[in-house]
Amino acid sequence: MAACTALLTEDASFAMPPLSIWYAPRLIVETWARESSLSGEWRWKVTPSSANAQPALAFYAWDEATGAHLPFALNVLTLRDDRVFDVTAFIVRSTDSPDNESYQRFPQQPMDQRSLSATYGRFGLPDRLD
Repeated sequence: MAACTALLTEDASFAMPPLSIWYAPRLIVETWARESSLSGEWRWKVTPSSANAQPALAFYAWDEATGAHLPFALNVLTLRDDRVFDVTAFIVRSTDSPDNESYQRFPQQPMDQRSLSATYGRFGLPDRLD
């Protein structure tokens, strides 16, 4: 976690459209990540990519049913000098649930095929990692 945090500027932010929630500055981003996506509860694989001439990271979450890592979010990075100033995570899981608790288990939500096509499909990313 410390290595990830060291890559962020002090005023870094993290957003996940279309959700209205965003996190800033760096200390808040670090706390949120440690308590949620990077808590160790989820098994991730990450593939470097690019989107719209910016560096990006394609995150894949382990899916027990398929025995593979499936797309979760394309994180587009905005850099300032040699650090990450902003992360915009384009999540490809369904956001249709009215239950806020479902977002705590976001990697288990069904795939949103439209979002998947608009991100992973558009940038030629694989639809699974074995």
